Amino acid sequence: MTRPETAGELLTLAVNDLVRTIQDRVPAALADEPDAVHQLRTEIRRLRNVLAAFRKHLDKDATAELRSRLKEWGDVLGRARDLEVRTQQAAAAADTAGLDEKARSDLVDPLRTAHAQAHAEAVRWTRSDRCGDLARLMYEWAAEPRLGERASRPAKKAARRAVRRQTDRTLDAAGRLDEPETAHELRKAARRLRHTSDAITRDPVGLLGPRTKDLGAAGHRIQSVLGDHRDALLLAEHVRDQADGSATYDGVVYVCEERALTALADLPAALAELEARSH
Repeated sequence: MTRPETAGELLTLAVNDLVRTIQDRVPAALADEPDAVHQLRTEIRRLRNVLAAFRKHLDKDATAELRSRLKEWGDVLGRARDLEVRTQQAAAAADTAGLDEKARSDLVDPLRTAHAQAHAEAVRWTRSDRCGDLARLMYEWAAEPRLGERASRPAKKAARRAVRRQTDRTLDAAGRLDEPETAHELRKAARRLRHTSDAITRDPVGLLGPRTKDLGAAGHRIQSVLGDHRDALLLAEHVRDQADGSATYDGVVYVCEERALTALADLPAALAELEARSH
């Protein structure tokens, strides 16, 4: 396979591949097959993150428009995905806490109903004219990305700089973890690092090597740790709200909080791994 020589060629290959993958994921997501909404949402995020990571080589306004439209779709899918995860985790936590059948049903069944409603909304949006317009826009980008003046620069140089920027962004967020909302920013930065690394190292682009893959893997580890921590805390908060002062679900809250602490305990090692890989 001929490797891209310019940033423009790199982006043409990467965007085309991501757009095709997104469209391939749609049928399973509409059918609500296991994990299918998550997979579609992830590919949409990959495209948004690649566009952001290489924004210096793209047309600013056209890129902002596509990223905004993709975010709208991703947000709709995200509501369904979050409820899918919460339903699964609530059921598992209820079993671990030993809830009786009625208490378990009272906790889990409303989440299943909410998930079904959110998925139906995601289906409606994905079949809407607005999503059809987005699909046409993505196909246009897949055929010919809206490149900027720097698109003629060497592909490997552009790739290295993109990874360096995302690594620095992640490490900067890690250094500010004592500030409010920084954990969320760190998780987003780590995810973009992962997606940038994946787009560069995997076919059809296939540039750079093991060091870039290792940086992406370190970003993925940070993202996963913080994602597990966030999901557990949000479920604990939801269960407290449902309990309305009752002690019925105290055991479930305890299970969720323990899972959050277990996840967070892995963060220092994950950050140390990224720090070590970045030198």
